[in-house]
Amino acid sequence: MSQSDIYFAGDDAHAFLPWIIGIMAAMATLLLCLGITVGSWVVGHSDNYANNFTVNIPASVENLSEKLPRVLDTLQKMHGVTNITQISEKNLRAMLKPWLGSSDETDALPLPTVFDITTAPASAMDYKKVQTTLDAIAEGTEVDAHELWVANFLNFSAALRSLMTILATLIIGGLALMIAFTCRASLKLHSRTVALLHSIGAEDNYIMQQFQREAFLVTLRGTVPGCVAAGLTYWAAGIYMASLQSSIIPSFSMSFSHLALLLLMPLICGVIAVGAARLSVIQQLQRVL
Repeated sequence: MSQSDIYFAGDDAHAFLPWIIGIMAAMATLLLCLGITVGSWVVGHSDNYANNFTVNIPASVENLSEKLPRVLDTLQKMHGVTNITQISEKNLRAMLKPWLGSSDETDALPLPTVFDITTAPASAMDYKKVQTTLDAIAEGTEVDAHELWVANFLNFSAALRSLMTILATLIIGGLALMIAFTCRASLKLHSRTVALLHSIGAEDNYIMQQFQREAFLVTLRGTVPGCVAAGLTYWAAGIYMASLQSSIIPSFSMSFSHLALLLLMPLICGVIAVGAARLSVIQQLQRVL
């Protein structure tokens, strides 16, 4: 685009419009960054629980030491079972520590015997049958099929990511509408200049390019600082989350996807602003002229 022939810098909107655009871009970018984080965290954790289930045998079972070999032998003979690991008492207490804390009372609590079972990827386990078979050996045994709650967790995370994406889209859509209304107001404000350009031979497409160019530059002046602020905010949040040292909290570390989003967001918003300016100005040029 050529140098603008319209003095847009005199518009009052140029004083505050980049600030509003920057805030909106920062909010949309943070929402999309959170969506990327939730998505990668869910995929990583769901892979850990795929083709896997646990067997919990209460400590209150009578003659537990005699029944454990029978339970283990039954599990080993089941079709599709590839590996069985008994979780040690130390590891069990470490897992419960974030929920129960550490004290003499909690350390004295009797713990169940827990087996972690890995199955073949193509196997289809009948968990109700497994539950019935093991309960007949050691009454009170529970089978926890991870596939069931992992599926529900994946559905919830997908809905959450969809909500974040919709909110970010609405924010960017609001930015486009704001650019469109600003261009229409600017067109009316500079109607005499536009009429003069038209009288000396400027075509509608050339005049429209002046508004597109200005919309693109104004959007960049807002979105670039907004995305920088969003990136710094996300980076600071990642440092804070890492200091909590909790395995149940997603890692906010900056990935390639986050960096790509931060770099592309100003350009994406700029292109959307150009489209909004074009649609709003082209319909008004004939009326003004």
